[in-house]
Amino acid sequence: MSKMKGLARSYVWWPGMDQDVEKEVQSCEECQKHHKSPPSAPLHPWEWPESPWTRIHVDYAGPFLGEMFLLIVDAHSKWMDIYPVKSATSQVTIEKLRQSFSVFGLPKMLVSDNGTCFTSAEFETFMKQNGIRHVRSAPFHPSSNGLAERAVQTFKGGMKKMKGETLQTRLSRFLFSYRITPHATTGLSPAELMMSRRLRSALDLLLPDVKTRVQQKQLKQKQSHDTNRKLRSFSPGDKVFIRNYSYGPKWIAAVIESSSGPVSYTVIIGSGQVVKRHVDQVRARLTDTVPLEPVLDSNRDTVVPVTIEQEGPPASEPVVLCTPGPPDLPATPVVRRSERERQPPVYLKDFVK
Repeated sequence: MSKMKGLARSYVWWPGMDQDVEKEVQSCEECQKHHKSPPSAPLHPWEWPESPWTRIHVDYAGPFLGEMFLLIVDAHSKWMDIYPVKSATSQVTIEKLRQSFSVFGLPKMLVSDNGTCFTSAEFETFMKQNGIRHVRSAPFHPSSNGLAERAVQTFKGGMKKMKGETLQTRLSRFLFSYRITPHATTGLSPAELMMSRRLRSALDLLLPDVKTRVQQKQLKQKQSHDTNRKLRSFSPGDKVFIRNYSYGPKWIAAVIESSSGPVSYTVIIGSGQVVKRHVDQVRARLTDTVPLEPVLDSNRDTVVPVTIEQEGPPASEPVVLCTPGPPDLPATPVVRRSERERQPPVYLKDFVK
């Protein structure tokens, strides 16, 4: 168009010459056939799903390292699944997709290019039977399936740098490294968005393990505490003394009912009441016949008398004991005054008469 305008101006001129030349070029069929591609359209990104495994993008990479690789990328978390296969057929693709779906479930949408393995009637039947909407990108326009195409580049670049004796070892190392690394788009690792947790790696050994530290401190404290101590245990029916925290004697007789914990027991005292005591509050009774002491009822402030037997040889008759309650306090308190003679301080002797 520019050359035609320049050539025409060197010989002739008429009103509206530039417009006429432009119309002539635009209506030329041969010029339109060989015209350059128009400028790229504004970028229209895919909508980001709010939950993982809602929309997945799939594509094949290869032949690469003697294999074909089926790549599956989750649009939400950027999680990547890769399956090496011998051939990219519809049957193999369906088999690997079914293997992935058995772990993460069925997606709502699957995006692919127009490869024969994705356009076959067998693949479309598989999509319909599982209720998956299949979206295919425009032919010869890889950017429409840009997530999968970029995943192919990342996969190839990463595999070339991985070390390992076998292909599966290199692939596993690449996937593990990719999944725990924060993604440039989301700012989080694919594992965090896909599994809602961080995968443990060798780098976690650099972080302080609070649980292990606490356990070590507790173990050290226990070893220091248990140096000269021995664990005592009792069985149901054992006769013991238990610590009394009510009115009466300091230790009262009781019988073990059951174990309520590693170091605690429920016992029955003389009044028939069941109480709980720590093993530190229980000691064994070495006599065959041991008295059961009465216990003050804390709810009624009365003494419950019980029949007991004396320690040692059995007595001819049982003895009835009652533990007195708290003494009555006088109604009017007695004021006590000191009887000593008060003397003035020495330093005031010249002024006090």
